[in-house]
Amino acid sequence: QDEFPLLHMIFSGSPGTGKTTFARLVGEILRDAGVLRRGHLVETSPGQMVAQFIGGTAARTNQIIDSALDGVLFIDEAYGLADSDRGGYGAEALETLLTRMENDRDRLVVIAAGYTQKMRTFLEANPGLSRRFPAENRLVFTDLDHDELYEILRQSLHNRGLLLHPTLNSILDECIHGMLRDKDEHFGNAGEMRNLADALERAYAVRTATEP
Repeated sequence: QDEFPLLHMIFSGSPGTGKTTFARLVGEILRDAGVLRRGHLVETSPGQMVAQFIGGTAARTNQIIDSALDGVLFIDEAYGLADSDRGGYGAEALETLLTRMENDRDRLVVIAAGYTQKMRTFLEANPGLSRRFPAENRLVFTDLDHDELYEILRQSLHNRGLLLHPTLNSILDECIHGMLRDKDEHFGNAGEMRNLADALERAYAVRTATEP
């Protein structure tokens, strides 16, 4: 076990840049390579790992980790474990996680994800974190560009059985440019396109209901 490589990873980036999707692929790749027996993905967050009573956090965190053994544990907004406003229970969850990451390194891959700057702060919060997440295992997911967002929107509409009328192309093109122009750090990337597709589907449903 001491010779088993550390495969734990940091995925940094804004929401909707594909972190969860890629984490699922990592599990499948490592399963096919014979590294993980199951390769399944278990998603969690600091809020699910932390209990509000003494001793409860370690039990809850261990339970979540047990469900991810032989697969991938994906912790979204992992920097929340280092927040001081969790009454110290976040630190308890973090210590439990660090121990299991070492002891079960041959059966578990932990992927900690979140905003890039906050994940840098997270890594500095505990000296054990840098050792568990090797520098070469830290990936940055960049925001999607206009063409990528437009393709996601087109696919989202196609999956709903909707086709774009040619006159809509330039309107939606300008809409996406506007969203990119005004975006802040909370811009949801692919999620914004799914929301836009939902809005278009609703508008289409209302129009066809009033104009059979």
